Amino acid sequence: MTFTQEFAQALRHQRQLMKHRPDRWRFRLLIYALWLLGFGTMFAVVAGVQRGNLGSAAWWQQQVPGNMIVSTCVMVSFFAVFRSFERLAPQWLLDTITGWRDWRSALFFSVTSVCCALIGVVIGLGFIDQIWSGQNLRQLMGTLGFWRQFLAVSVVISVFVGWRYRARWKQEMLQARVTEAQLKLLQGQIEPHFLFNTLANVQSLIDFDPERAKLMLERFTDYLRASLGQLRGDTTTLAQEFAMLEAYLGLMQLRMGERLKVELSLPADLRGVELPPLLAQPLVENAIHHGLEPKIAGGTVAVSAKRVDGRLWIEVADDGQGLDGPKRRGGGNGVAVANIRERLTARFGVAATLELLPREGGGTLARIQLPLTASNP
Repeated sequence: MTFTQEFAQALRHQRQLMKHRPDRWRFRLLIYALWLLGFGTMFAVVAGVQRGNLGSAAWWQQQVPGNMIVSTCVMVSFFAVFRSFERLAPQWLLDTITGWRDWRSALFFSVTSVCCALIGVVIGLGFIDQIWSGQNLRQLMGTLGFWRQFLAVSVVISVFVGWRYRARWKQEMLQARVTEAQLKLLQGQIEPHFLFNTLANVQSLIDFDPERAKLMLERFTDYLRASLGQLRGDTTTLAQEFAMLEAYLGLMQLRMGERLKVELSLPADLRGVELPPLLAQPLVENAIHHGLEPKIAGGTVAVSAKRVDGRLWIEVADDGQGLDGPKRRGGGNGVAVANIRERLTARFGVAATLELLPREGGGTLARIQLPLTASNP
């Protein structure tokens, strides 16, 4: 990743509430330094305009260094307040705030930012008072000029934060629509191939094993009933997702016979949790196609959902060839995984992840982590 790309990624992460920040310290320090310079310049310009000495020698000698001190205190206040909130707040609260895509997000960050600015300004003025101004801090804060200056700064902060988050919402909504359209296109390419293969299998079974052909048609109908409804919507529930997986795995068991064993685990309290559709099925397809089908003995694919530290984990595990095994042609493993990651980012930002891990005992473990918000307790 280039310097520009890593810096842009660090900037995007600054707009998220995260308990553990993945960016390197030099990029975070660079962002803080740019913000410090921006705040200091803004404070100095506002003060110079109000006093009518902008650009004068007195402005350069007194107000610029003084406001840089205030800006440093403001940045320290921002860092201390937001990092303390991220570390102390429960994960579900961070996920809820991150998931807001309306006025609540702008209001939360605007009010918090103004409070941080006030704390930093008061501390910074205290330092200035001790160093050279000689003014009593209480007397200074009691003047109308101080509050006029802080009101102007607060308005600037609020407008900037509101504009930034409005632009972020529009970008994320556009990205989500593009990603969902790509998913529909990809699914439209995959489904006919899967449908034709299934119908061909049924046709070949009709003559010598009509009972099995009938059972495959019944499972195929169950799969269509479960999957077509999800393809038409932007949201599904875990119960619907697992119903589709059960129908799909039933078809795969008819094709692979005793070589495929299935384990599904969905706690009752998570059945109504909402999530984007078709997250787990591509991972199940990869587990069978790349992990189990190449093995003569086959194996087991296990799909589970559970609540861990206030988050939803969806895991697809198999005891197949593993991540280092040879990949079969036409499986679309990388495309499916990249598509899921893009959809998660578009819907949840950095609050959702997809990991591919080596499974203990052999095989592969795919783990999706999603936020559980107030709407999904």
